[in-house]
Amino acid sequence: MRDVVPPARIRLLAASAAALITAGTLWAGPAHAADGPVPRDHDAPLIDAGSADGLRFRASGRLVGGGGTTCTATVVHATGKPDPARKALILSNGHCADDSMRTNDVVVDQPAPDGWSFIPAFFHDNAAEHRKFTVERVVYATMKDIDVSLLQLSATYGELAALKVTPRTLADRPVAAGTPLRAAHAPTDGVEEDKRFLRLSTCRATAAAVSLHESSWLWRDFTRTDCLGISGGSSGGAVTTADGTRLVGLLNTVATPGYLGCGLGRPCEGGPAGLVVPKDDTAYATPVDAVASCLDGTGLRLRRTGCRLDRGEQVTVESPGQHTRSHTPQGPARWDARVTPDKAGRHTYVAFKSGLFGVTDCTSPHGYGRPQRLTAAGVDHKDPLPPREGLHVLCVAGGPDGSAHGPGWAASFAHPSYAWARVDDTPPTVAPTVDIRSFEGEDGGKRFWVRPVYAPWEITSYKVKYGPKAGTDCAAPEGYRPFLGVPTTLEAAKGPWTYCVIGYDNAENPTPPTPFTVA
Repeated sequence: MRDVVPPARIRLLAASAAALITAGTLWAGPAHAADGPVPRDHDAPLIDAGSADGLRFRASGRLVGGGGTTCTATVVHATGKPDPARKALILSNGHCADDSMRTNDVVVDQPAPDGWSFIPAFFHDNAAEHRKFTVERVVYATMKDIDVSLLQLSATYGELAALKVTPRTLADRPVAAGTPLRAAHAPTDGVEEDKRFLRLSTCRATAAAVSLHESSWLWRDFTRTDCLGISGGSSGGAVTTADGTRLVGLLNTVATPGYLGCGLGRPCEGGPAGLVVPKDDTAYATPVDAVASCLDGTGLRLRRTGCRLDRGEQVTVESPGQHTRSHTPQGPARWDARVTPDKAGRHTYVAFKSGLFGVTDCTSPHGYGRPQRLTAAGVDHKDPLPPREGLHVLCVAGGPDGSAHGPGWAASFAHPSYAWARVDDTPPTVAPTVDIRSFEGEDGGKRFWVRPVYAPWEITSYKVKYGPKAGTDCAAPEGYRPFLGVPTTLEAAKGPWTYCVIGYDNAENPTPPTPFTVA
């Protein structure tokens, strides 16, 4: 979770943009600490260093990335008994390593940017013990299917042991619905600066194996929780069983109060009924069992037998992740995806299938069409989208030959690439509103400052026009122009005025024209 959330939509416009990402995915930026959900002390009290929970969660602490981005991370090891001379690994969210990662991005073994650091045992009452260690490498990071990053520190496990920091081991399977949980995290959004330390949320899993969509990301097998006190900075927080012994997940995102529909800062669950909007403050956790399957005593081994992490070897898919009505001025809405081979040129054929997100299993060979030849120039996929409203996923698997049922395709279906498109024919469910403020001009005359108000994610853009009240007809289409964020200034002496607005959602569904009198 991040510490930054601009005005109205998770990065809604330039100003709103930074705001939302911290409201949803839980990293926090260096400013705007009051944005996003506001944790209350009784929802997630501070952990005392000397308490039983303080001893359990000494491996967790503050992760600081580029530009001051803050998250939570935890020291981990495959067995919990590492070689003291080996560089320590910490586990956090993928978006804590890079929140600009796209739908299919996988990062493997790259140097960390300058300035990244980690402080373990990050409690409010042990400041003398706080030690900052440099993050040296991004061992692994992705937001494809899961939201995880594994980072290497400059410190060794032995140096951390001297601080009584013992690494956590990871659960080899996700938790079931109803499982009691504890989550240790260090939120910053809405938290006074001198209280931005590790806190504890006591909660339970309310659903398992959830398909979750937020912004450009498609996640599988997430855990829905009723953990409270979660805000920017909590991202990557350790989610454990009630006794604190098993690390089963990482806090990832939260349904931000005040946002509507589905979008950044407002994740939605996919299933047979389409997209389901969660209630306010619903928090989600990404499972860690896939990471556990790839760890051994020496570190992360992506080619280890049984490793279930994506190695980032599938085809490249460029797609805008579109919001569209089922029918456009150009005809039926279509997929807009371009597929090219990965950098190593491993795949010479590509196969496609599509369906509703949360229902369609892209890892199953069933339903894929006949493979098409994939050249270096790439393949465009422009088939019509299904007319049914909902979030549709395009499964894209690159393979070695023209038979998708051959033995060489098994690995292709394990980690296919994706594109997505949301078909939306429903107008915004809320009415437009405007902000009208009066002020005195330099000449002493009264003036009004007028602008429409966004309602993410139901109203994300506007068209406006205005004129004298007597001669301005909001129902007439002539004269409307896109609102570009600059408020309109109207002279009171020339009024009364009529200010007309039409609100639009991301699929360009309009509200009825709405008049406002300015006088």
